Amino acid sequence: MTLKVLLANAPNPTANRNASNYACYPHIGVVQLATATREALGSRVDIRVVDGGISNTETVRQAVRDFAPDVVGISALTPTYSEALKIAETAKAGGAKVVLGDDHAIFLPETILRNRPQIDYVIANDGGEIPFVELVRALADGTGVSEVSSLAYRHEGRIRRNPAPKYALSLRNTIPDLSFIDDVLDVYADNYRTQFGHLHGQEVRPITVNNARGCENGYKRCTYCSIADLTVNTGDPRGFWKSVDQYNREHGINLFFEVYDSFTASPRYVDALIDATPPHLKRRIDDGELQVMVYARALGLTKRNNVDKLRRLGVTRANIGLDAADPEMLEAQRKNKTTGETNLEAIRMLNEADISVHASYIAGAPGERPETLDRTISGIGQMLGEVELSSVEFSRFIPLPNSPAWDLLVDYERPNFFKSSTEIDGYLAALGITVTREQREEMSARFGDQDLLDIDELGAFWADNFTHISERYALERISEVDEMVSAHNVRTGNNVG
Repeated sequence: MTLKVLLANAPNPTANRNASNYACYPHIGVVQLATATREALGSRVDIRVVDGGISNTETVRQAVRDFAPDVVGISALTPTYSEALKIAETAKAGGAKVVLGDDHAIFLPETILRNRPQIDYVIANDGGEIPFVELVRALADGTGVSEVSSLAYRHEGRIRRNPAPKYALSLRNTIPDLSFIDDVLDVYADNYRTQFGHLHGQEVRPITVNNARGCENGYKRCTYCSIADLTVNTGDPRGFWKSVDQYNREHGINLFFEVYDSFTASPRYVDALIDATPPHLKRRIDDGELQVMVYARALGLTKRNNVDKLRRLGVTRANIGLDAADPEMLEAQRKNKTTGETNLEAIRMLNEADISVHASYIAGAPGERPETLDRTISGIGQMLGEVELSSVEFSRFIPLPNSPAWDLLVDYERPNFFKSSTEIDGYLAALGITVTREQREEMSARFGDQDLLDIDELGAFWADNFTHISERYALERISEVDEMVSAHNVRTGNNVG
């Protein structure tokens, strides 16, 4: 018997939350899972991949109905979880086993299984490739799932969680097979060219690559950061170049977005990438035929000759979270010695290396006041006047699970990213914020044991309780910045999660 497996990326629920680069790149994670599963089980599985990022929830649900799969795996972030549940309902109604993965699943596996009967399994590991293959094999064999790593599931009326080891990308990191999405690669390319084609001297076909993960600020992550695991975990540099070579030859891909959380987090890995560059790819990089895009931190870019190293690797675009131009807000967001001057210096260095810059900022960080927001907006104006930016995202602050902000909001008694409740009290007091016991009880009741979180409710509640501005004021100032940025012919956007 052939097991039919459908893997889906849940879409954003509303278009107005789209990042500036939304739907420009494939969701490569589900493609990687599909590849690893087919490599492991061969003809025992028939696999389909559907990316809700370039369609919508109803399109994904219809794909589930049409394919009638035995197993449906859904990738969900906190903002897309509501849509994941709708897809799961359709899959469950059709008799499929439903598996949830990605960040939101990792954050709340037991809560999800308690509250959502349409979810059968949750993979609670940032490295989901091995657990997913183990699960599909167990389902194909008709055996139990007690040995499937990182799995949360129901058994005899109780929720169980199997051990979740850390998986080193250097030991296993399957190269996603783009034949699973070959029919829609042109959709991403068209979206990218519409938004950013003017930044390139040639026609661009983009893809995401994920050969490394983690951030140098992981030990003291930024206040808003909800990435499941920021431990630096780098793959084989030769695997990166193998992907570049294969994708270019087979699919004409020439822009590679390495979604490493911070490309400057491991200088050793960057040096190894440079040393491992095949000569024939190096020539094409030097001729501008192959280009790379990365995430980076401003502070890291100003050190170790990193900008020159990026240029040598073919980096032509960099995404940087600048977050604020006010020193108090940079400190409140735990930016680890980053200053407004650091941010400006990093952009200048990138400009000099002909690397275009996407900059993101946040309104409504802990303790935000009208005057701190004024200083950030003035700083954005200065950036627009002194350096070249390809796009600017100015987004409202949303507290999400697995972030320091969630410690402030929900996990006060048992914080994950602050040392203690006492440290939280001191942090908030320094920002002029006081939270009463009654308020904490309300926060716990509203958000503490919930798997489905309303982003708008979270944003409004956060502004009312952890800043000195209203959500409406923050949104008005964001609109003001969008107009200012657009007047400079720079693309705008917003992002959550």
